[in-house]
Amino acid sequence: MLQRAVWAGSNSGSYAVAEEAMRRLVGVNISAKRIRAMVQAAGDARLAERHEAVEQLRQMPPAKRRAGSAAGEPPSLAVTSVDGGRYQRRDRFGEKPQGERTAGHWRETKVGCLLSMHSTVHGSDPAPEFPAWLATSEGVAALAKIAENAAADEEHTADESSHSASPEPAGYEPPEVGSREVLASGDDAESFGWQLEARAWQLGFPGAPRQAFLGDGAKVNWSIQRKHFPQATPITDLMHALSYAWSAAAAVGQPTAYRQWAEWIWQGQTARVIAVLADHQQRLGPPPAEADSTDPRQRVHRALTYYRNNQSRMDYPRYRRDGLPLTSSHIESTVKLINGRIKGSEKFWHRTSGEAVLQLRADSLSDSRPLEGFWRRWQAQQTGSNRYHAVA
Repeated sequence: MLQRAVWAGSNSGSYAVAEEAMRRLVGVNISAKRIRAMVQAAGDARLAERHEAVEQLRQMPPAKRRAGSAAGEPPSLAVTSVDGGRYQRRDRFGEKPQGERTAGHWRETKVGCLLSMHSTVHGSDPAPEFPAWLATSEGVAALAKIAENAAADEEHTADESSHSASPEPAGYEPPEVGSREVLASGDDAESFGWQLEARAWQLGFPGAPRQAFLGDGAKVNWSIQRKHFPQATPITDLMHALSYAWSAAAAVGQPTAYRQWAEWIWQGQTARVIAVLADHQQRLGPPPAEADSTDPRQRVHRALTYYRNNQSRMDYPRYRRDGLPLTSSHIESTVKLINGRIKGSEKFWHRTSGEAVLQLRADSLSDSRPLEGFWRRWQAQQTGSNRYHAVA
């Protein structure tokens, strides 16, 4: 009954919904307040285990740390992907906001996917031709939404931003997922990097013959990659890269230029796109400090900066040849699943309560079913006869 209540509390839309679910589906009356306490207790215990795993990793000799755990067989292709979600936090409940806007409560969550994948390695690029659908109106519309979300994120309108899962491009057979492990936390990037590496070590990821790290281009993602996954090939999400080409082409009044730039990106010729955009930036001039995200000068500058920063991670022909993924679709859809529990204009979390739910929600989304082992360990540690009330 405890396990069911904790699952309902960490996966339902709210504790009130969890209370109703327990009453209607299980036939047991447990108040939302008590379910909240159960979730907090179980989440705290899981967080303690997470902390212990990180500390063990920190104490490891470098050689062992880079070899990975020998407890299981490493996947043929280990893919790590990181992205961010949003949730509202008010660590001092009961205090008046003192004129603070609601938007000021929004904080970022870090979400990671550890994907055990398998794919075919090719002798040459299996899909050198740019997929025609990415130049159609439907494809451009999808890219436009990504571009708008990217601009919104840059302006810190977190409450209004949303993740659109990037579709896999036709013309290339992406790797297949064998299993997915999910991590989520409200901690800073430094702490989350250690959490991600610790779980990857347990799964044997460092021992995989092929490794990749996917991100949307944010600098914080690549800092995690360099420090914790240096053996992985860093890959900038293709769809985000194309979205900047679409936005810049519209900004300079040459929508048809998008197809040419997108084709160059697909073929790994990002330097050509950078050269053309640099010419447009010189013609338009640099964006003034007061320029908003719709200003053509700002849109060209944003695209130019993005490509210069990520050019080394945009060798898509090589990634296709090596059977590596091109898009961050898996992590983006996972962020949506995490947000479904934690994010909402009416939801406010204390740091500790939010962290407990993020941990348990991520556990529930992981294919390894980490909660099953956790509950066995929990049961073994209980000394009283009434374990249910010990948690409550």
